[in-house]
Amino acid sequence: MHCKILFHWFFERIRNYNLFIPEENDYDDNNDEPKDPTTVLKYQKYKTWLYIFLLMVSLYILFYITLRESESRMATVSNIAPAIFNQLRLKHKDSLLCPCSKATIPHKVFISNTIKFHPLCSSIFVSQQWIEALYLPNASNYEVTDFRTTASSQVNPRLF
Repeated sequence: MHCKILFHWFFERIRNYNLFIPEENDYDDNNDEPKDPTTVLKYQKYKTWLYIFLLMVSLYILFYITLRESESRMATVSNIAPAIFNQLRLKHKDSLLCPCSKATIPHKVFISNTIKFHPLCSSIFVSQQWIEALYLPNASNYEVTDFRTTASSQVNPRLF
């Protein structure tokens, strides 16, 4: 019996709910037309019901759209052009996958390796033959200002 009373109380509360009760100063109209309070109350309740109904429909639509947007779709595109791939990458940057197993363009088309040494690195003065020639058995025979006397101490053969 207590549940029935609670249900009736809840139903009456919802049925008589009014969001549009005017403030104290809203009753003063400059129109000199008399308004029936029951009619005004009835229209306010209708407005409340319409407002709540539209609010519920709007929330339902928003939640439905949100749930639909999170749905993922998988599409496989073969023989894709670079322009189409760039468009897809801009549109789906977080979810785009490209499970390519082999390159369709050979690397030699867009990569070239040309090794070019610095002139000093390709010089004879850094060759092993030149470094070994700096170790003269008779280096002390030259004057102190001659490079050949101190050349062996300036070059470490283990670095080359």
